[in-house]
Amino acid sequence: MSDNVKRVKELLKLPQHLCNMCGKCCKIASFKGGLSYEEIKQLAENKAAPPNQSEGARDFLSIFVPYESFDEARKVSSDFVDVFCEKFSKKSNFSLFYCKYLTDNKCSIHEDRPLLCRMYPIPHEKTLYDPECGFKEQGQRNWEEIEKIIKSLEEKMK
Repeated sequence: MSDNVKRVKELLKLPQHLCNMCGKCCKIASFKGGLSYEEIKQLAENKAAPPNQSEGARDFLSIFVPYESFDEARKVSSDFVDVFCEKFSKKSNFSLFYCKYLTDNKCSIHEDRPLLCRMYPIPHEKTLYDPECGFKEQGQRNWEEIEKIIKSLEEKMK
């Protein structure tokens, strides 16, 4: 395995001690760049969609419940809702969700949680963090380093 691949694998895994256990990432979530609940349901039911896409949508909907309104989500964290609204401002119709397994900021199915939850947060340009998230700074730094590695590999391939 190349050093670059090894390094990217390391960068994708954020240290769990950075989590401040606020639960906001489970209390306010979106799916695939801000799809609406209806769009996610259609994707989950779409037999022509790539299996990983439809399966991912089904997994998400098995865990997350849509908020009735943005006002309801704002009661949890207006700052985090603002992050989503800013990111998806060009999209008029997107939904926010909360995890039905979160109790007192703790996951009630932690030992058996789905892969989706085990992987989160993944350093990526599309990952949204609550402004006070303990993973935010490290996740953004890791993504910058991953991008540099990708660019250097692209340069070498030219």
